[in-house]
Amino acid sequence: MDEDLRDDVAPRRTDAWYVVDWLEEARRRLVFEVRDTRSAQGRLETHVKRVTLDDLVLFHGHACDGLLRGAYAMRALGDVAFDGGPFDRSDLEVVSKNSPCLGDVAAYLTGGRARFGTHRLDDSLGVGFVVREVSTGRTWEVREEPGFFPALIGAWEAALLDDDLVDNGYLRAADKAELIAVNEARQWTWVREVLLASRPSDHYVVRTLEDVELPEPIHRARRTDVVNRDVPAPEEYASPYEPLMGSGGSPRGGEGSTWELRYDEGPVKPRA
Repeated sequence: MDEDLRDDVAPRRTDAWYVVDWLEEARRRLVFEVRDTRSAQGRLETHVKRVTLDDLVLFHGHACDGLLRGAYAMRALGDVAFDGGPFDRSDLEVVSKNSPCLGDVAAYLTGGRARFGTHRLDDSLGVGFVVREVSTGRTWEVREEPGFFPALIGAWEAALLDDDLVDNGYLRAADKAELIAVNEARQWTWVREVLLASRPSDHYVVRTLEDVELPEPIHRARRTDVVNRDVPAPEEYASPYEPLMGSGGSPRGGEGSTWELRYDEGPVKPRA
């Protein structure tokens, strides 16, 4: 068995018709771990969550060659940048092409958001990403190997989005139904026979970048859910809503504690 195939992936949901059976190997290879903050103003969570291909498909809306290629690229980057460990979604910026598929992979796995200026766009990347760790400035780039994806499929992908070809008589509108179906078949045949027969590191090349300037953000706002990510865990009081405490757990501190009383004073009362 390939060393990057996992056997501990959860079974497909019974209603998951959108992840076909022959993608099972991809499900075992494209498994990611992510780390987040633990509440709206909370500290960094110590536990990680698992993200699977099923999750990416649900987020994006459908399985497709672009989603798989983007996930392969991000798996290759994660294996180098984070040694296969979790993507800290509270501490990453990402650059991707302005593509539905690649943009969704970038946002979901890194936590980058266009509205916070942490997901930036650069169409020159093609099938690839730049990921920067905000706290350290460490930056990595991954790109798909030139020529790996068939040029003919790429040309048809672009043509089927080009209304001018129809308007100028190069492509009949009536042909689109069949051509879209043929294009989908060619895309998936390539995925099955070529992409899934390889490992992410075979055709997705990762390198470390030094002193790189990221593209300007299209928007920038304050991301409030990561402001307190580095605040340590409490020593005296723990929220009763701690997810891992379980239904039988009881918080340290509790009703009437010093911290409860301090909270009731409000945030602006001068401290002695």
